[in-house]
Amino acid sequence: MAIGAEEELEKRLKELEIELEEVKSLSQARSRLLEANIAELNDVYKVLSEKLKEIRARDERIKVFVDELIRANKLSALGELAGSIAHEIKNPLVSIQGFAKRIEKSENKEKTQDYARLIDKESGRLSNVLVKLLDFSRMDEPKKELLDVNDVVDDTVLFMEHHLTRFKNVEIVVEREKGLPPVEMDKVHIQQSLVNIMMNAAQAMPDGGKISIKTGKGEGSVYVSVTDTGTGIGAENLEKIFEPFFSTKAKGEGTGLGLSLSRRLIEANNGKIEVESKVGEGSTFRIVLPHKAESKKARR
Repeated sequence: MAIGAEEELEKRLKELEIELEEVKSLSQARSRLLEANIAELNDVYKVLSEKLKEIRARDERIKVFVDELIRANKLSALGELAGSIAHEIKNPLVSIQGFAKRIEKSENKEKTQDYARLIDKESGRLSNVLVKLLDFSRMDEPKKELLDVNDVVDDTVLFMEHHLTRFKNVEIVVEREKGLPPVEMDKVHIQQSLVNIMMNAAQAMPDGGKISIKTGKGEGSVYVSVTDTGTGIGAENLEKIFEPFFSTKAKGEGTGLGLSLSRRLIEANNGKIEVESKVGEGSTFRIVLPHKAESKKARR
């Protein structure tokens, strides 16, 4: 019995030795694999480091290029603006000069009066261009206060009803959403923007039509939309209408600064202006302003 037990023990020892050798072999294999993986990762790290250096160097070159492009665009825009200003001012000046020479040579009192009226008209046009240009270039910082958008709309409509009488058959319809949260804004800025948009709407309806003003609430914002039933704006011009001195109106009917100024005023009040339009169906301009969620009463 003792001999059998010894043989069994020796057999088990051999099996354990074999298992131990297998574990050692497996461990060595894993170590070699781990070393190989570490070496490979080091190689990858070196490659990635080099790539990162290249990307950073490329980013620096791109940044320099973008800065140069921005400067070039600014110079280009300045050149276009200067050209537009020269064009807008030159035309009335030429007319004034021409009518002044005619007055000098004319002996007809009635014609002289006609020329004087035309000079006065062109002077007014020139003055309007300069006023709009000064408004555009010297926009005051907004003096914000908490206000009810519906009150601002009502005051603006009351002001505009008199001015719109010179347009035939123009009807204003206002739809107000009740209980709108107060908005922190500069009242003069928003009213001036609304006046510009409403004047454009009236001018887009030479045979009359309806201007629909609607207030409402979005997610975290309050809006005022102005919709007309006028001629509409072509898709090719929708991206240009907010550029200084761009106008789709007939020559002499606008400065091309109204919408550009309106966008600057609205953005100064942390808002944005959106537009939708179809030729022959009219346009909708929407002023969107962030509202104050806290339960404060709007100042009246």
